[in-house]
Amino acid sequence: MKKSAFLFIFSLCLLACEPNKGQTAAADTNTGSNVQHDTVMTDRTVPVKNDSIISNGEYIQHYKNGVAKMRGTMKNGKRDGLWKSFYENGAPWSETTFTDGKKNGPTTTWYENEKKRYTGFYTKDAESGQWTFWNDKGEKVQDMNYDQK
Repeated sequence: MKKSAFLFIFSLCLLACEPNKGQTAAADTNTGSNVQHDTVMTDRTVPVKNDSIISNGEYIQHYKNGVAKMRGTMKNGKRDGLWKSFYENGAPWSETTFTDGKKNGPTTTWYENEKKRYTGFYTKDAESGQWTFWNDKGEKVQDMNYDQK
C-alpha cells in the first residue's frame, strides 16, 4: 500500500510540474523569445533519496547537488499556500500561491540572474488581472491585462 501511495503522489507531482500547453505566452520584444507562464521548473531531474513525498505537510524536492529545487505545503495531496522554486545555484525561480492544487493568487518568476521575469495573478488556475513582463536585463517589455482579453 505504501508503495502504491508513493507512486501515486510521485506521479501527481510530475504531472504538476508539466508545463501547461494551453497557457498563453507573451513575446519578449528584445529577444523575440516567448515568456511561458510556468511556475515550476520542468527539467526531468529525478528526485534524490531525501525528497519528501507526502499528502499533508511540507514538500521539498532537491537537485542532485542538495540545493532545494522546490518547496511548499501539501494539503490532502494537493499544493496549498506559497510554493517556491529555485535554480540549481539556489537563486529564486518562482513563487506562486496555490489553493486546493490550483494556482490562485500572486505569482512572480525570475531569470537565473535574479532579475524579474514576470509578475501576475492567478484566479482558479487561470491568468487574471494585470501582468508585467521584463527581459533578462531588467527592462520592462510588456504589460498585459488578462481581464480585458
